[in-house]
Amino acid sequence: MEQASVFFKRVMLGLLLAVLALTLALVVREGLTSRSYLLALILGAAWAAGLYALLRKCPTPVPPHAGLMAALLCFAVNLVWVLVIRIEPFSDYKEYWDVACALAGGTEIPDAWYVAMYPHILGTATILSALARVFGESVFAVTVMNVLLTTVSCWLIWLLGKELLSERAAFLAALLWAVTPCKLMLSSLVFSEPIYTLLILLFFLLFLRLDRRIKEKPLPALCLAAGMGLLLEAINLVRPIALILVIAAALWIVFLRGGEMKSGRLWALWFAAFLAMTAVFRVSGGLWDRHVENVLGQEIASVPWYNIYVGFNEETGGRYTDADMDLLTGYLKQGMSANEAQKSMIPHIKERLASGINFPKLLGTKLFSFLGADQLGGYTYRFTRSERFVKICMGVCNVFYYGVFLAGLAGLVRMFRSRALGAGLLLPLFFLGLTLAHMLVEVADRYHYSLIPILIIFAALGFAGEERSQL
Repeated sequence: MEQASVFFKRVMLGLLLAVLALTLALVVREGLTSRSYLLALILGAAWAAGLYALLRKCPTPVPPHAGLMAALLCFAVNLVWVLVIRIEPFSDYKEYWDVACALAGGTEIPDAWYVAMYPHILGTATILSALARVFGESVFAVTVMNVLLTTVSCWLIWLLGKELLSERAAFLAALLWAVTPCKLMLSSLVFSEPIYTLLILLFFLLFLRLDRRIKEKPLPALCLAAGMGLLLEAINLVRPIALILVIAAALWIVFLRGGEMKSGRLWALWFAAFLAMTAVFRVSGGLWDRHVENVLGQEIASVPWYNIYVGFNEETGGRYTDADMDLLTGYLKQGMSANEAQKSMIPHIKERLASGINFPKLLGTKLFSFLGADQLGGYTYRFTRSERFVKICMGVCNVFYYGVFLAGLAGLVRMFRSRALGAGLLLPLFFLGLTLAHMLVEVADRYHYSLIPILIIFAALGFAGEERSQL
């Protein structure tokens, strides 16, 4: 059974390596016309190679309380940024904030039809409304919350790295996250990414705990699994991607447990744990949906058919377009509910699929949009800062991202060669799953935010050389 699990592990990692290698090739191709990408890639490779050489020549010991030190650095660096660089909410970010302020003030929800179309807006707004009740309509309070959330994420990256790699690699991963430029720049926004990214990292850590406890303390493990079902729903009400984690967990249980798959007792325990987790997830999800409908006073959408329709728009490369949104809102103007309007997009999806899409071109464009750059942090300031400031910020973000990307590739190659099996394989499973999901639905570079901590952990493995690893 272990041989079979190693085979499936390498199939999964081989697919992920192929996706990342293709992304790198797309970056190079884009760089031939937009030289900034090629320059950023070269500089990213240079700093990654320099750091690798430095770590080989100067192997410094891990300081006491390394995780706390990294978290404090993360807090300090990010707090300074949001104190100096501020920005008022716009676009979708303003939608989150307006709904949060309405909830806090007990007033009518603005654009309730739009929230019914995307119920996760109300999930994020509900969390933000707690801040609005305490601090008033202060965007600055939200940015400080973002700093705290990314700081806790830094601590979780340290814990994950320590369990999966080594203390030295964990410290490096936490430091890389602490100084990640795009994350720092985006902290000035009112958005959901810091919230659900923290919750996803917590899910990974609890899954590692579940794997350990289920063999020794089955009953507490089942209770933990049920609690993880609530955590999945917490993720889903902020960003509806928890199903990818559920599928990743199922794939790991069925294919990647190695020698443990010979034990009928462990099969039964894992089945019970998975059942408890998914049952709580499903029941709590139903309760939340009813709550959202009560708040909005209308039926909410169940499946985002519109986003699938946008995802197959070859002209925009799977990105948002006003024409697609006008088609959707046209059904709403006919008196349809959000759910009915979403279902009305199904014939249009079929029509678009039958129109002769050049899928290699479309998927390549979407892959580059999703993983090919990390410049949104700088681009966000295009309305409030000078063009020079924006370009410098975008360049810094991309240089750092490409260095981490290349080191992450090296780490994945080490994982591919290793025969180690463990619950940490949930990380590459989720990375691959979210990437493939966005090849089907609407895509934007912002949506890869939750993958950056995972890529950083891969990079820490790449930088770590011959250190032990459970990946």
